[in-house]
Amino acid sequence: MNSHKLKGFSLIEIVIAIGVVAGGVAVILAILPNLIRQNEESIDLQTALRLPDSIESQLYAEMNGAFPGNIPQGQILVAGKEGSNLRPESLLNTPALPAYFYIEVSSFETGELAYQPGRPVLPVKVTVAWPYTAVAAAGGPDNAGNFQTTNFIVTLSP
Repeated sequence: MNSHKLKGFSLIEIVIAIGVVAGGVAVILAILPNLIRQNEESIDLQTALRLPDSIESQLYAEMNGAFPGNIPQGQILVAGKEGSNLRPESLLNTPALPAYFYIEVSSFETGELAYQPGRPVLPVKVTVAWPYTAVAAAGGPDNAGNFQTTNFIVTLSP
C-alpha cells in the first residue's frame, strides 16, 4: 500500500476563497463612488471658504476708494471651480471662464450689523452656493435645489 498523501487545497476551499475575495472587491467598488463624491464636496467647501479674501478685494475695487461705497443689495458675483476669476455675474458670458460658485453679497439693512456713519467697518453678508448651474436653475440660493451653500460675513474697513 502506498501511504503517500497529497497535500493541497480542495476545490471547495478554492471556491470559498475566491468568493470571499470577490465579495471584498465588490464592497470596495460599491463604496468608491461615494468616497469620490464626498472628496469632491469637501474640496468645493474648502474652496468656498477661501473666497472671502477674493470677495473683499473685489468689493474694494468696486468701491473705487469711496468707503463705504455702494454695495448693492443682492449683488451677484461668480467664480471658477478653483475659486479663481471672481467677477460680477454680468461678465459671465465669457466661455473660457465658466462659473462654478454663485456668490451673493448684501449689506445688513437693520440691526447691530447695519452700517452706521462713523463706524470703522462695513459688515456684509455673503452666501456662496455651488454649482452655479444648479443655483441658477433654482432661481437663487434661497430656493430649494440640488446645490450646497455656505454663509459668512466679510467686514470691510477704510
